[in-house]
Amino acid sequence: MNLLQNVIILTTGFLLSQVLIATNTHYRLIAFLLRHGGSGFRSLLTSVLLISYGLSIFLSNTVVVLAMLPVINRLMNFLSDRASKKEIATMFYLALTFGATTGGLASLSGNPLNAFAVGLLEFYRVDHREQVNFFSWLMVGLPVSLLIITCGRTILLHAARNCSETALVYATSSETALFPHRPLLFFAINMGFVTTLTGVQFFLKPEPSVASLSWIDLSFLCYGMFFILFSFLYPEKKGEPRSIRKNALFLIFFVAAFPVLLFSRIAMEMERHLRIPLTPFHVVPERALQKFFDAVWGRIFGEQPGSLETPNGNAVLSINRIILDIPYFGLLLIMIFGSLLYFAVKAGDNPATPESDGYIITSLGALVLGVLEPLKSPLLFLPVMNMAAVFSSELLSNTAIVAILAPLVITLAPHTSLSALLLLLSLTIGASAAYMTPLASPANTLAFGGLEHVSLKTVVKAGLIMNITSAALISLTFLGISFFL
Repeated sequence: MNLLQNVIILTTGFLLSQVLIATNTHYRLIAFLLRHGGSGFRSLLTSVLLISYGLSIFLSNTVVVLAMLPVINRLMNFLSDRASKKEIATMFYLALTFGATTGGLASLSGNPLNAFAVGLLEFYRVDHREQVNFFSWLMVGLPVSLLIITCGRTILLHAARNCSETALVYATSSETALFPHRPLLFFAINMGFVTTLTGVQFFLKPEPSVASLSWIDLSFLCYGMFFILFSFLYPEKKGEPRSIRKNALFLIFFVAAFPVLLFSRIAMEMERHLRIPLTPFHVVPERALQKFFDAVWGRIFGEQPGSLETPNGNAVLSINRIILDIPYFGLLLIMIFGSLLYFAVKAGDNPATPESDGYIITSLGALVLGVLEPLKSPLLFLPVMNMAAVFSSELLSNTAIVAILAPLVITLAPHTSLSALLLLLSLTIGASAAYMTPLASPANTLAFGGLEHVSLKTVVKAGLIMNITSAALISLTFLGISFFL
């Protein structure tokens, strides 16, 4: 049951990213690479690019962007020439988005769009869809992403050719520059386990044994439960007998309080960004939660628990910090833009004729169909389709592009020598490889919003070259795969 496996992989991947953030692995990796690979500005850009790429292969690229933004903003404080702040910020934006976007192409967990595409395979009942899992996606996505990131580094360093090598004066201590071997070993063990299980699933295809679940599914289920228990219940202070009970109550309370915290934090973020007076809407609910938390904790353990923002130092991960650190305003904007896009796409829909789509889908569908239908040769069809997916994703959400084009591509598959499965995977990876504008993906939007003084002109110029390069490389990769199938 690939759906169960994918949910567990995405959940544990997010928790794993929180473990790496909690141990400051991203900071320590930057310091280590600078100390041992050179402290010049181009070395720093390469470090940001490769770390963002490497982490985004296995973790959601939006989470990686959120983790790397504080690192980059901290590095910006070491500017030796304040006049070059705009140029330096732009180069960091390119390094971060090139790395995170490209890494997100490589695996099923790297980009939320990839999981959405797997859902479309199930929805349209595409032949051989059961062969798509974490392992098989990695076998296709990793080679093409390596080609793209290699070209991306060349494009990035060319864009930074006028930047001084001493633009940043960043001194690393011997302590902070130590290689973070323990968290990275933990990361590698978990990713190795997931890759091995999905590889066995891909090659052996075990039959269901218990309640329609195979032994691979049961292994994933046990792994997911163990990881959650380890993250939130495993006591850091082993000598304290009540530690597990404390961690369990802490977890249950904040999970139950999430709707209240969601409401209050959205109100707080709106007040901060939009200057709307909403103080009662976030102060009153959190004060009530605090009183209730104090009463329950004090009654059970006879001590004060601290504020709602105080992390649980007795667990590997603190659930309250994960909940409170969510960028609620950014998520609100994504929801608003998504809703506007939905209503725009649905414009012209008539419930009496459900077989007819709205104006935008009909127009875009007719345009794409008119362009792609005559191109029966894979040598023409794939490059044109991927180029269309890459550049249309700059204006509309890449999820919307895949949702709109997927049925058209599946319909056109019989007119080519390519399978519908291959075309949909190529379309998904192509729609993800959009680098030109901040609107192209949530990762790009978060990076643009998190860095000040980014030059949109420079981003568009470098992103244009990356778009063309990535579309060409994706097309060549899938043409090669179709040749051997």
